Amino acid sequence: MATEFKRNHAKVCEAWRLLKAADRASYLQAASSRLALLTGDANKANRLIAHLIDQADMLDEVKLMNGATGESNELYLSARGKTMIVGSESAKTLPVLGQMIAALLTGNEVILHYPSQLEICKEAVDILYQAGIAEDVISIANDSQTAILLHMNRLAQVAVVGTPIEVQVIAQELANTDGILTQVIAVTDMDGCRELLTPDYLYRFVTERVKTVNTTAIGGNASLLELVAGG
Repeated sequence: MATEFKRNHAKVCEAWRLLKAADRASYLQAASSRLALLTGDANKANRLIAHLIDQADMLDEVKLMNGATGESNELYLSARGKTMIVGSESAKTLPVLGQMIAALLTGNEVILHYPSQLEICKEAVDILYQAGIAEDVISIANDSQTAILLHMNRLAQVAVVGTPIEVQVIAQELANTDGILTQVIAVTDMDGCRELLTPDYLYRFVTERVKTVNTTAIGGNASLLELVAGG
């Protein structure tokens, strides 16, 4: 039963990753006005959410690269994977939800950990479910300590909202974990959300991949040989 659950979970998360960002944006747009009401400043939240969602087309861009004769190379963006959103003790709701929306827009599986505002977490997740986003894609972390959750298996990145010192503590804890290298995406400007407005912000939630297609017949077989490399 556990194996079947993991298989189905992975399948749902993969389907979310494979959607175009513009399609993921439509789900988030449907939830945006209700999510904004949770922040205490709906006007400001709506502007921030709209700013993030408006960049969906950029995430879908595919760039052609030079390659050998008989070969085509396409550079595209893909989600990094399992992402934990951490709201520290000092975190404000708007940047936490902003980090969550960014992670979802870029196609990642998201785990929300904001223990000081658990009710807001529940409301936000319910709003996303009602908008059509699957439970496998967005969930709330259990009540474990943050330091314990950071040792979660296959955790690709942690998006933290907090003071520089709080971010440093989490980064240090991640440095002591085993397994894959986990990236930290920090927001410390909790009033202005300055980091969320930078041109390269969403790129921190994705990785570049190159699809190489050999268009030359191999041994008389006209089938295409397709290789995908992550970077």
